[in-house]
Amino acid sequence: MNKALKEFIRNQFYLLAKISCRISPYTIGPLLAKIEYRAITKRNLNLGNPQNLIEKIVWMQFHTDTSLWTTCADKYAVRSYVEEKGLSHILPKLYGCWDDVSEIKWDLLPEKFVMKTNNSCGQNLIVRNKFGLDVNEAKIKLNKWLKERYGYHNAQLHYLRIKPRIIAEELLEDPSLPQGTNLIDYKIVCLNGEPESILVVSDRQHNEYKVSFFDLDWNNISERALNQESNHYGNISIPKPKNLETMIEYARILSAPFPQVRVDFYDIDGRIYFGELTFTTGYGYRSFEYSEYLGSKINLSKIKRIR
Repeated sequence: MNKALKEFIRNQFYLLAKISCRISPYTIGPLLAKIEYRAITKRNLNLGNPQNLIEKIVWMQFHTDTSLWTTCADKYAVRSYVEEKGLSHILPKLYGCWDDVSEIKWDLLPEKFVMKTNNSCGQNLIVRNKFGLDVNEAKIKLNKWLKERYGYHNAQLHYLRIKPRIIAEELLEDPSLPQGTNLIDYKIVCLNGEPESILVVSDRQHNEYKVSFFDLDWNNISERALNQESNHYGNISIPKPKNLETMIEYARILSAPFPQVRVDFYDIDGRIYFGELTFTTGYGYRSFEYSEYLGSKINLSKIKRIR
């Protein structure tokens, strides 16, 4: 069997699994996760005796209570969680939240804003000049996004319980960066309520970006922590952010209830902004050895199993 035919069969099987997952997510979901894991890592996903971080995340998805994951993965509901933790001052301004595109009051929005769905990843409409925006085209895009069920992608089932909404928030811009340069993301990996390391995403252009890894003292650990064969491997020498210690402390506060979570921030002109909480972080960029190291810090026997 040639390579092209094998790839075609794999894709068709994956499509069938995605469709079946809608009917029986907790039965087919693990299979879907195994297919995706095998395609990316060329290894088998061990859910019988999970060892590395990804295996343990997937295991928790299907066997533990992830209701708080759902709340905090919801880009609208998580704002209340951040407020409850006493960190409302790091939230970007909220301009509106709507269940339907027809409800949006476009004339009341500021000149610049970002519009996104609350239940997915990467669905952002960045508006730098409202008066040049094609509103009809924007409505078509937003309607399409609202209909997508992101939770079936890689069987991230906690997303399926999020009521789809559209939100508009403050457009964050860093005046210290060259014009046209996107923000730097500081993504703090937390285990058992303690920050462990920091994934930094930079050089974003369209769907391209570079990732680097640092420890809490801002030593570059990219060569150890990252998969150097990944297209996103950067190992870039990025200046230590001014508010690093404060971001680490905020990550400790926000991650307290969770065995693992990634807490994302921006550090702009001396001010920290909250990005999001991510529970099913991507794994194509992380080295297998580092994933095993992180997984060793999570004791699944101490987590209540519900199914």
